[in-house]
Amino acid sequence: MRLYLIALATLFMLSGCGPSPDVPLAPKLSKYATAQQQCRDFLEGKKEFTNKVEEECDQFLKRLEKANSTADELANDNLKRGEYDQTMTRYSRERNRLKLQYEELSESIKKATIAAIKRDDVDAFALGVAFPGNSYIAPYYDYMKTKSPRFDNDAHYLEYQREESEKLMLLAQQYQKQGVIDKALALFQKAAEMNNPQAARSSALLYEDINVELAIKWHRIAADGGVNASYLNLGQLYDDKGQKEEALSWYLKAAEDDNAVAQFKLYQYYLSSDKKRALSWLQKSSANGYAHAQYTYAQILMKSAKSDKAIELMMQASQQNYKKASDYLGEYYYSLGLYERAFIYLDKSDTAHAFYLRAKMLEEGKGGYKDYAQAYTFYSRAAALGKEGVKKDLDRVNALLSKEQQRLAAEEERIRIERMKKLVKECGEIPNSANIKKKNLKLHIIGIASAPVGSNSYIIYGDDGEEYFLQRAKGINGNDRVDISVIATGKTAILNTSAGEPRDVYQFTFHKTCVMEEEQ
Repeated sequence: MRLYLIALATLFMLSGCGPSPDVPLAPKLSKYATAQQQCRDFLEGKKEFTNKVEEECDQFLKRLEKANSTADELANDNLKRGEYDQTMTRYSRERNRLKLQYEELSESIKKATIAAIKRDDVDAFALGVAFPGNSYIAPYYDYMKTKSPRFDNDAHYLEYQREESEKLMLLAQQYQKQGVIDKALALFQKAAEMNNPQAARSSALLYEDINVELAIKWHRIAADGGVNASYLNLGQLYDDKGQKEEALSWYLKAAEDDNAVAQFKLYQYYLSSDKKRALSWLQKSSANGYAHAQYTYAQILMKSAKSDKAIELMMQASQQNYKKASDYLGEYYYSLGLYERAFIYLDKSDTAHAFYLRAKMLEEGKGGYKDYAQAYTFYSRAAALGKEGVKKDLDRVNALLSKEQQRLAAEEERIRIERMKKLVKECGEIPNSANIKKKNLKLHIIGIASAPVGSNSYIIYGDDGEEYFLQRAKGINGNDRVDISVIATGKTAILNTSAGEPRDVYQFTFHKTCVMEEEQ
C-alpha cells in the first residue's frame, strides 16, 4: 500500500497538476474509475450529454482528484502519528463528500436517460445506461425492447430480463400451488416472453389438460430455448393427436438426449418394422433405468438363456416398484426352491398366482415358518382373484386348523367379506391393476392429497402404495388425508418425477367422501 502511494506521489509531482488520466486511483477509490473515464469523455467532447451532467461531472472529477491527492499524502512515511491521523480524518471526509457527489451525478444521469427515452434519442440513452451509478430500471428495459435487435445482447438488458423473469416464475409457482391456474398461466407466459424457456415449459404443462394446441406451442418454445425435457411431451402430445410422424421426430430428439421413456417409445414404434433397431432402443432405455424397458428386455434375455443379466434387470425394475417384475421374480425363485427370496418378491405382487404361492409356502412351512390362518387367507384371496382349483386347498388348510382357529378364521373372513361387500356397495371396489383401467367404474381410495396440480386436481398418494390423479375434487385441500369414492376415467395423466422423468398415472374424478363406520 505504501509503495503504491509513493509511486502515485512521484507521478503526481512530475505531472505538475493532479493525477494524469493514466495514474491509477487509490484502491478505495478505484470503483469510480469507469465513471471517471466517462466524465472525462463528456468534458473533452468525445461524447455529448446534457449541460447539467457535464457540470456535475466536473465537480465529481474535482472531488475525486482531491480525494486521490489526499490518499497520496498518506503515503508520506515522514508523517508523525498526529499528522497521519488528521490526514486520515480529512481523507474519510473527502470520500464521504465524493460519495454524495457521485450520487447526485448518478441521479442527474438517470433523469437525462429518462429524458432521452421520451425524445427517442437512442445514442444519449445508451450513454446514460452505460454509466455505472445509473441503476437499471424497468423503463430502460422496456425502451431497449422496442429497439430490438440493437440491445438484445446488452449485459444490463439480459441481467434485468433474467432477474425479472425469475421473480415472475416464483410468483406463478405460488399461484399454481394455490390452484389459481389462470394467474399462474399469465405469469408463466409473461416470464416466457422474457426469454425464460423454463417458464414456457411450465405454461405448456398447465395447458396439457386444457388446451393441447397451446401446450404444443409453449413446449416448442421451451424446446427451442434449450429445455430438452419438452421433447418427450411434444412426442406424446402429437402421438395422442394421431400425428405419428411428427411424434416420431420428437421422440427421436428426446431419445438422442438420453430420455429413457422416449427410447422405449421408439422400441415400440420400430418393433413391427425393424426389430434390430427396436432392440437397440430397448437396450438404451433399459440401461437408462426405465423399469418397463428393464422388464421387457429381461424377458427377451430369458428366452435367450441369459438368465443372470435378465434377473439383474428384473431386480432393478422391482426396486422401482414395477409389480410385474416383482411377480416374475417371486415365481422364478419359487421354482428354484429359494422360498425366502420368493416370498419377498411375491409380497410386492397382488396377482392371484402370487397369493396362491404365498399361501402354499405358509401352509408347508417353506420359507421358515407355518401359518395356517394366513395361508387360508391367501388361498381365499387367490380364489377371489380368479385362481381355479383352490377349494381343495382351502379344505385342506381348514382341516389343519384347530376348531378355535377355524372359528376365528371363519369369523374374520366373514367380517372381511361383509365389510368388503359394504365397502364396494357404498364406495366402490378397492383399486387393483385390472379395475383401475375400467372407465366409469367406482373405486374406493384412501390416502394423502398432494398440493393442487391444477384446477381442483390433486395427486392422491394411496395407502396401497400407488398414486392416483384426481380431478374435480370437492372439499379437499393439499396434504388432507382422504377417504373417497371416485370414478375411473379410463385415461392416464402424464406427470413428472422429482428427477424430471414423465410417467403415466391413472385419472379419476371425485364422486363423494366415503368414511365407513368401524364395526363394533
